[in-house]
Amino acid sequence: MPYVVDTIAVEPGSVAPYLAAVEQLGVPVMTDAGASFVSCASTAADLGEDVEIQIVWAFEDHAQWNVIRKNMVLDPRWYAYSAQVAALRKSGTRRFYYRVGFSAP
Repeated sequence: MPYVVDTIAVEPGSVAPYLAAVEQLGVPVMTDAGASFVSCASTAADLGEDVEIQIVWAFEDHAQWNVIRKNMVLDPRWYAYSAQVAALRKSGTRRFYYRVGFSAP
C-alpha cells in the first residue's frame, strides 16, 4: 500500500491552528475523497525553530490516488481547507512512499 506523506513547516504559533484545520477540514475532505488517514505528528514547538508537521495518508494504488485527487478538486471543502493551511504554511513537501518487503504490515 502506498502512502502520501505531507511534511509541512509552520511557525510555532501556527501549530495549533494548522492542526485544527487538518483535523476539522482536511481529514473529512480527504477521507470522503477516498484516502485513508494514517497519522499526524509534529516536532516540538518549544525549540525556537519552525515546527514540522507530518501527515500520512494511505491508498491502494496510483489509479485510486487519481480518483482521490479528482474527488478532492470537485469538493468545495477542499478549497476552504487548502486556503486555510496555505496561509499558515512556510514550506513543505509531498512525497509518495512504498512499503519495503521487511516492513511490518
